[in-house]
Amino acid sequence: MIDYASLIKDTTAYKTVLGDKASSRLSHAYLLVTADGNSLDEYLKIFAKLLLCQAQEPCGKCRACKLIDGGVHPDAYFYPKEKQNVTVDDVSEIIEETYLKPIESNKKLFVLSHGENLSLVVQNKLLKTLEEPPANVIILIGATVDFPLLSTVKSRVKRLEIPAFSQEKLINALKEDCPDLDKLANACAHAEGSVGKAIELYGDENIGKVTQFLSEMVLDMKSSANVLDFSIKLANEKIEILDLISAMQLFYRDMLSYLSGNEKVIVNKKNLDLIKKAQGYTLGSCVHILEKLTEAESRRRANANQQMLTEWLLFQVLEGKHKWLKL
Repeated sequence: MIDYASLIKDTTAYKTVLGDKASSRLSHAYLLVTADGNSLDEYLKIFAKLLLCQAQEPCGKCRACKLIDGGVHPDAYFYPKEKQNVTVDDVSEIIEETYLKPIESNKKLFVLSHGENLSLVVQNKLLKTLEEPPANVIILIGATVDFPLLSTVKSRVKRLEIPAFSQEKLINALKEDCPDLDKLANACAHAEGSVGKAIELYGDENIGKVTQFLSEMVLDMKSSANVLDFSIKLANEKIEILDLISAMQLFYRDMLSYLSGNEKVIVNKKNLDLIKKAQGYTLGSCVHILEKLTEAESRRRANANQQMLTEWLLFQVLEGKHKWLKL
């Protein structure tokens, strides 16, 4: 089972609510922001247990924690229902329930997931409750981004943020569910700190092909005569160039760190062996290649032809190496 709790407990967001609880100064409303939409509901569940567990931190064993895990705690209301957006009727229900006394806990908790999808009508209807909630009522809103929320809503909540996690933390949290550690390390290196994306990439067989292609390109593409061969190979392997660009961006950023003497900040530790074997790269060539990768990404998203773009990009890699070796 994925250990979301181990990830969350080290965040400033968790420690903030933990401190609020310890000092008996819980906010009436929190906004939890994370770019990892696939894991948002799991994070919200952890915070719900933090708020309602009688222990200082969620024990996972008490009645409150078990009821929240089962989605049946009588004082914890989760919206939207049945994976639909939160509706005006839902907010009306929330408003009515806020005036009823808790059944088991000393507080009532209302959890709204994917707040970025709340309509303006829903947000406006919720405003008064956010501004003047009855005693012992807490509203917890989770969102992947907060810009769609009204400024009046954001001004009435305490903002919390779940940051991108390090590769090491992702691996530790996922290793029981994802036993192929080489494959997991590869997925986590490209997951941009997201649990959900790491899980998605772990199940994507394409990532192995991208990694192998990148390794061969770095070691074996030594002249313009090799470009067409690698371009054809990319097409035959049915690798989307955006996936290759993503892998290349991470690799050349790590190489830049290594060449700058900052080995400790390398994101994908598995890149280190390949970096040490690679020949002909300098700080200048890495910067050049990263600039061209950004340009290639923009071109592809603008529907540039993949075959032509691949050849252009591979030539840019060679040009960057040769140009900066001469300087």
